[in-house]
Amino acid sequence: MKRITSIAGVIGIACASLVASDLARADEEIDWVTTSRGRYEIALGAHSWPGIADLQPARDGSFDELGFNISMAGHWPVWRFDESELLLGVDLGFFSNDSNVRFVTEDVFARAGYLVPSLKWMFGRKHRYSLDAGAGYYLVDIAELAGDYPLTVETEIWEEGAVGGYVGVTVDIGGGDPARNRGVMLSFKTHFIDFGSVRDQSSLLPQTLGSNAGDLTGPVYMMQLGYRWR
Repeated sequence: MKRITSIAGVIGIACASLVASDLARADEEIDWVTTSRGRYEIALGAHSWPGIADLQPARDGSFDELGFNISMAGHWPVWRFDESELLLGVDLGFFSNDSNVRFVTEDVFARAGYLVPSLKWMFGRKHRYSLDAGAGYYLVDIAELAGDYPLTVETEIWEEGAVGGYVGVTVDIGGGDPARNRGVMLSFKTHFIDFGSVRDQSSLLPQTLGSNAGDLTGPVYMMQLGYRWR
């Protein structure tokens, strides 16, 4: 928990410094140059998932509300307006939360992934701002990973999939020729999902989550710092 909190703090300080530096830079006014090139992103960051912290496993302990995440995305122009453009694409991401809930030899952790078709509406000077939204498939599991790499044994306790979605905003920081824009970006996203009841799915394994540890739902609040190019 302390490690994740420290990471989130460092990312927050870095983001604030980058934003302040970018706003202070009196760069040249350049009109947006229309392009058919796709936009690609890779980002990592921290997130808050209150719903997972509310779970009540049968064993002593709880899940951390804060976790880490990583994502990749690709979007391509589908419609242009006078001073903005609409891009259609897909997001692929992963996020994880630790716990102090002991299974056999190690604490269990929760991990989730998503594949989400999405839209980006880009606007503003050099189209540096975007409103983002998407809906798709989310998959989560709770597992123990015992041993040291590469000799590890994974035991899955619970798994569930669900349809979900997100809304967010992205700000591009810096960059050069707008027709081949690349540089740092800062994004904030809120994911909405409902995985239903969390429970032990096998009677052959030691009881860990119990018959009903509670419902695992969103929202999941994500902050990410990444790199984009087109």
